[in-house]
Parts: sequence; C-alpha cells; structure tokens
Amino acid sequence: LSETRFITDDGSLRQLAQDLSGERIIALDTEFLTERYFYPRLCLIQIGTPKVLATVDPLACQDLSPLAELLAEPAVLLLHAGAQDLSILRRRLGYLPSKVFDTQIAAAFLGFGHSISYSRLVESCCAVKLSRSRAYTDWAQRPLADDQLQYALDDVRYLMRIYELLSKDLLKQGRLGWVEEECRLARNLALHDPDPREQWRRLSGVRGIRRRQLLVLRELVAWREEEARRRDRPRQHIIPDRVLREISQSTPRSVSELKNMRGLHPREHKRSGMAIIAAVEAGLAAPDSSLPLPRRHSYLKNDPAVGVVASLADTYMKTRARELGLAPQLLANRKDLESIVRMMAENGGAPLEEGTIGQGDSSVRLL
Repeated sequence: LSETRFITDDGSLRQLAQDLSGERIIALDTEFLTERYFYPRLCLIQIGTPKVLATVDPLACQDLSPLAELLAEPAVLLLHAGAQDLSILRRRLGYLPSKVFDTQIAAAFLGFGHSISYSRLVESCCAVKLSRSRAYTDWAQRPLADDQLQYALDDVRYLMRIYELLSKDLLKQGRLGWVEEECRLARNLALHDPDPREQWRRLSGVRGIRRRQLLVLRELVAWREEEARRRDRPRQHIIPDRVLREISQSTPRSVSELKNMRGLHPREHKRSGMAIIAAVEAGLAAPDSSLPLPRRHSYLKNDPAVGVVASLADTYMKTRARELGLAPQLLANRKDLESIVRMMAENGGAPLEEGTIGQGDSSVRLL
C-alpha cells in the first residue's frame, strides 16, 4: 500500500519532492474552480507514485518551486483528460513537463471510446467502482474533510495501474507511438493561450452578419478576451456574447450611444465605454484586406451531394474504426469528412490534419 501524505506547508512539500526525486513516472490530477474566474483557480494538487499518494494544498503552500522541480524529473507525467491540468500547470509553475501520457487518449486507441471518463476506465481496468459523492465539492473551502481528500486521491490512485495495462496493450498492437504523438500534440496545445483575435469564431449566432460587421465583432471579442484575462473574470461577466453581436451590428460611434444598449451593465458602460467604442472604430476603419474571410467551400455547404458522400465516408470510417479497435473520432469526425469532401470537390486533394491516424487515409481514397 502507498503511504498517504497531506501537504499543507512549504517544509512538507520540500520533503515530498526530496523523497520522490528520481521517480520515473508520476501521476497527477488537480482540483480547481472556474465559476468566478477566467483562469481556473487551482485549489488542490494530487500526486501519485508507487510508494506515495499525496495531496498538495496550493492555497496553504507559498512556494511551489519544489513541486515544479519534481515534475521536471520524471520520464512520464500521467494524466487523465489532462488538457485543463496542463494549462493550469503552465500558468502556475511556468513550464510543462516534456513528456505526458494521457490515459483518456490512450484508451481511445484501444476501443474504449473517444472520451471515456476516469471512473469508467477505473471500473473497466481495475474492477473498482469509484464514489462520485464529492463531485461537486467546493475545493476552495477549508478545511477539507478526510473523505474529500480521499476522494481527490482516488483520481491518481489507479492511474499507475491503468498506465501499465494500457501501455502493454498499445505496445502489443503497435500503437504506443500513435498515442505518444497525440499526447505530444495535446501538450503543445497547452503551451500557449488562444489568440484573442480568433476568439470570435467561438461565438454562435454570427451567420448572416455582414463581413464589415464581422470585423467589428472580431475587434470587440478580442478586446473582451484581453480584458477578461486582465481582470481574471469570466468572459460573460464582462459583456455577454449577445451584447457584443448587437454592438457589432449597430456600430455605435460614441459612448453616449452605448448607454441604452440592452444587456450592457451601467457599471461596465462607465468602465469600458471608451474601449468598446475604440474597438468598434478599429473594426470600421480596418482595410478590406483584413476582413475575416468566409469559411472555405461555403458555396458547397448546402450541396446535398456533400452530405451523401460524407455519410458514405462516415459509415466506412466507423466500420474501419471497429475493425481497428479505435474510437472513430480518432480517424475523422463528420465535420472533418464534410470538409474533406468540399476540399476534394474544389481541388481533388484532401490531406488529413496533423495528428490524424494514417489508417484514415483509406477514407480519402474511398472518396
């Protein structure tokens, strides 16, 4: 049985890092809050090795540098669905470990489905049914009860065993390299925050907006993104999406015109009115060459032939995925296939994106 430690001071953290120095594989999970912040607020870190299970309280420990040094050492950092964990580590510790193994990604290459939950994977691999009684814990609250800490430790308690089982099967099937490549890509995505000027693409309800208004919207959304990061507040708490869409279409030219904008809080109007108008003016003044381009192949969007061919390819891909024991989404999803069909209709070629498994090339030949 692993020794259990609950780390709540800098001295104990230094001792933990010293005791675990040299470990080749370390399992990690985090607990955090997102409701009131732009950046997830780190509340607890769970560490697992063959000899120690530990929780580290980042709200109590002032110096996390020993943890950063510890996580720089292992050959492999184990995670499950770890995209958010990696982003948090980068912001809090200032770096990311060079090699990451995500058991959710690995499981997808062995037929467990595209995004299997940790509890289901534990049940399948370890025949243990985890309690979810503390799933909605406020992890910022102190003190944490013993059952809350044990619940948190469960998130790393079984990762080592799962890693051993999945790695063995992946090696046997010649897919370990595939998983390592996908994990590398996932790690690299966490190295940088998304470009604020591309965040407008995440908004719904923009279809039908004229291109000039779309550029105004892009400037507004980029301003809000930077402001939300600066204040560390959720985007919708700054200005809701629907208000940004309305501003982009009405294009007010003065702060006074903003005053009666429905949904814009008076406090935000007072605080950010000039910045909002500056974003509107920047969008209106930008040269035509900087206008957002429409999505490629949009002229084929409603072509029924695209849907028919994409459906045929989708059926083939699902069949091939079953034969290979893969989650179909690893080869290509329906949106990918429709994009490939449109691309081929235009120029007769459709290379798969980086990270897509080569077995998917058959779908292109089929098309």
